[in-house]
Amino acid sequence: MTEPEPVSEPLLRRARPSEAEALTALTRRSKAHWGYPPEVLERLRELLSVSAEAIRDGHVVVAERDGVLLGYYQLAGEPPDGELADMFLDPGVIGTGLGRTLWEHAARSAREAGHRTLTWESDPHAEAFYRHMGAERVGAREVAPGRVLPVMRADVD
Repeated sequence: MTEPEPVSEPLLRRARPSEAEALTALTRRSKAHWGYPPEVLERLRELLSVSAEAIRDGHVVVAERDGVLLGYYQLAGEPPDGELADMFLDPGVIGTGLGRTLWEHAARSAREAGHRTLTWESDPHAEAFYRHMGAERVGAREVAPGRVLPVMRADVD
């Protein structure tokens, strides 16, 4: 198996409400990458959706290159404690460094918005990535019978 090529200098910008459908598709591709059965993905369908309202009302930043959406994150919450509401990458760019780029941008944006910490529920497959970025596991939350998500926290100040 070949390693993905590094992603060079993506454009990071605010998402547009008109991109909700494309971000929803990216989110679902990203989650499916980890081998979740179709019935699990169907059960999570609503949670794996991005609405135009969420983009309009929230802080959603996309990474794109040549007009192609590669990933995004969404921040929520009121200072001093924020939430990393979402962070997803297209499967083709996982392992290229784009995750680090998005994470660093999200942490900087949170800090500039007055947040001292970010907390979020992580997909179990992403926990090691977030730990590598300096986050720590501060708990766990059962979100469905037999499905427990790590609760992560990172200082951003």
